[in-house]
Amino acid sequence: MNKDNEQSSSIAKPPHYYGDLVRKQFLFAGFIIIIAALIDSELQNFYLFVGLFGVVGLTVLAGLTSRGNRAVMFTDVLVSACMFLIFEYFSISAFVRYQNFSDPVFFLRQMIAVIFLITLYYSTKTMRYHGGDAR
Repeated sequence: MNKDNEQSSSIAKPPHYYGDLVRKQFLFAGFIIIIAALIDSELQNFYLFVGLFGVVGLTVLAGLTSRGNRAVMFTDVLVSACMFLIFEYFSISAFVRYQNFSDPVFFLRQMIAVIFLITLYYSTKTMRYHGGDAR
């Protein structure tokens, strides 16, 4: 009986599907972006746009993420890559300006960039599996 349950659970969820983790990371990134909008006065105009539209977009994308929808998985990869590049650029800019790793502005920007880097990895790994390469 246990083997049947193990086989049915492995059929239900592919071994390289990380959509659940990607979904959680998108929601966590949205939460951190909302906090950063309150603290990072230097980029407040950017955060107003990202905070209002980007967080809603991330939340919708998180809700649409599923193993059966390859287009959404591809969108996960693109959004993760773009958001990582944007926030890492802002993070490096803050470090160059403040020259301090413990500055809260640098820390929040870097945290958001790292969240999207992790999301990029797992969404790419999921995309690779669904592209036919199961290794």
